Amino acid sequence: MTVEQIRATILRVLSEVAPNADVSDVNPNVSFHDQFEIDSIDFLRLMTSLEKELQVTILDFDYPKLSTLQGCEDYLRPQLAA
Repeated sequence: MTVEQIRATILRVLSEVAPNADVSDVNPNVSFHDQFEIDSIDFLRLMTSLEKELQVTILDFDYPKLSTLQGCEDYLRPQLAA
């Protein structure tokens, strides 16, 4: 899976979890919480949806690493390359 495909999937899933979020102008280095004011429940839904969509495992203690778009890409890229 390419970085562009990973990014598109993350943004699609984010827009499903937070339908009011404007994902067309995401800053990849700013947390989803700060950009879209998603709460912890929405973030948990984002993580579980990404796991299901991409068929990967995201460990609970790694969640802070995935708080930004760049963090998600960096975390998921090696898992999806395997």
